[in-house]
Amino acid sequence: MKKLIHNKLVWICLVIVGILVVNFYQTEHKNEVVFAKKSLEEKIEKKNDDQKKEVSIPVNSKVFMVDVKGAIQKPGVIQCNEGERVFDVIKLAGGFKEKADVNKVNLAKKIVDEMVIYVPFIGEETDQTIMTNRGDETKQNEMIDINHASQSELEKIPGVGPAKAKNILDYIDKNGPFTSVEQLESVNGIGKKSLEKMTPFIVIR
Repeated sequence: MKKLIHNKLVWICLVIVGILVVNFYQTEHKNEVVFAKKSLEEKIEKKNDDQKKEVSIPVNSKVFMVDVKGAIQKPGVIQCNEGERVFDVIKLAGGFKEKADVNKVNLAKKIVDEMVIYVPFIGEETDQTIMTNRGDETKQNEMIDINHASQSELEKIPGVGPAKAKNILDYIDKNGPFTSVEQLESVNGIGKKSLEKMTPFIVIR
């Protein structure tokens, strides 16, 4: 009887030891899988970081400053890189406003330093939306002397088309030279919004 009990105890101990051994190997295997997964994730993350570094701005890339105005979410001076286009600048400026006349903007145009990009609102009268001052291109963002400008010079001002330019000249002929920028609101076709867009580009002399 004692021998039978002894044998049962031995078998029970062997079963318990077997269970413990199996659990031990399962735990070790699980840890190996977790460790391998973590190592793989770290390798993928490192690879992505390396790829980001590879597509970073080249050392010799020029930095351009572009002035964005009009129907833009965040108008102002935007820092860009050589080779980027108007589309990239608009994106950096938060995109178009809801009533922006996107059909009047050449999104594919390459940017240049000191470029002025003006995005008109739908229904707004304007002849120029993108102005530069490089090379042989017309210096659209230079200051225009309202009192001594010709019809063609006045049309270089953002928001001023042939009709508004003629109205300005007619006003000067009738009332004499402007003495302040605010006086331009008296010109037919020029309101507060139009004047705000014109002001950075005009001077009274």
